[in-house]
Amino acid sequence: MRCHHFDSGACRSCTLLDLPRPRQLARGRERVEQLLAAHLAPGTVWGAPIVGAEEGFRARGKMAVGGTAAAPVLTLPGQSAGTDLCDCPLYPAGVEEVLEGAKALIRRAQIPPYDVARRRGEIKNVLVTSSPDGEHLLRFVLRSTAALDRLREHLPRLLEAHPSIVSVSANIHPEHTTRVEGEEEIPLAGAGRLAVRTGDVTLFSRPQSFLQTHTEVAGALYRQGAEWAREIAGTREDLRIWDLYCGLGGFALHLARAVPAAQVTGVEVSAQAIDGAREGAEAAGADVRFLAADATAWAIAEAADASGPPDIVVVNPPRRGLGPELAAWLERSGVPDVLYSSCHPGSLADDLAAMPSLRIVAGRYVDMFPHTEHAEVIVRLRRTAPGEEGPR
Repeated sequence: MRCHHFDSGACRSCTLLDLPRPRQLARGRERVEQLLAAHLAPGTVWGAPIVGAEEGFRARGKMAVGGTAAAPVLTLPGQSAGTDLCDCPLYPAGVEEVLEGAKALIRRAQIPPYDVARRRGEIKNVLVTSSPDGEHLLRFVLRSTAALDRLREHLPRLLEAHPSIVSVSANIHPEHTTRVEGEEEIPLAGAGRLAVRTGDVTLFSRPQSFLQTHTEVAGALYRQGAEWAREIAGTREDLRIWDLYCGLGGFALHLARAVPAAQVTGVEVSAQAIDGAREGAEAAGADVRFLAADATAWAIAEAADASGPPDIVVVNPPRRGLGPELAAWLERSGVPDVLYSSCHPGSLADDLAAMPSLRIVAGRYVDMFPHTEHAEVIVRLRRTAPGEEGPR
């Protein structure tokens, strides 16, 4: 992939763009495998990296608004404020047109961009989520509600010009921080969610729910988890599976397909994400229980009842990892098999150090963010005893 913004020096977000793609993958994979080498069971096999398209893949765009109300500029946080990046080659077809439409709305409504240095202005960011079917969820991040009436007044023209936009909302973010969005979300138009075909299921993304950046790679990631669960299950039909930090239910729904007789439970603290997960289960005809709760507190309390620990635990935590409490519970729980999807291999290594009974028996490097140093990984962990070797 080539990018004229990178070549001109205007945007350097894709820090590895000068490195040939095979070298990017080899370098990322080597770094991850070396980091986790101390936590391997004998006979561990690393599978081929999970990769997808290197351009036109980015499902979520987070654009900072600069310039003026008469001439707004959409760029990436941390990049040159004067460079408009609506035509970033990482975005799928249709996103540039939607972003240009958002700029036209800002001009017509005369909403002044937020000036970070002066702490003045109204619109901070424009956020867009794209589905494989070419539909879009659009969000305007505002400092206050002062510009809402003007935004609403000019919104019909935007929707008429861009029928791919199925949902629009305003996010209110009054604090002067580096956070991209605030807590309050105000629906303005549309269904309030976006259907995103991912792997073998459809996920239903709400404005403030987390969605993986690379939909193709996310689908392969979920399918890998499902394949491992199928291998673990064998001919058993009475498995209990917990998906902690389940988000929109990507892993849970795929595992329910792979092991249809299993009792699958997904737990996620975001009620909005759980609403999406339940909608996904209904669309898939999957018998999965989804609960809005703190994953750590729920797992410890649930395992303490008469049913005991489950047969398989799936964890897909945020960058900070599981944390000491959940890692300690997994270590002492007796859970035989854990599938750990990590967006930060460093925190995964820390968690594994706290769970010495759980060893990596299989793993794959995950290229969720091509052309960057960011690395992800999915590993299959098995509770091991001295002298035990290899995956069963």
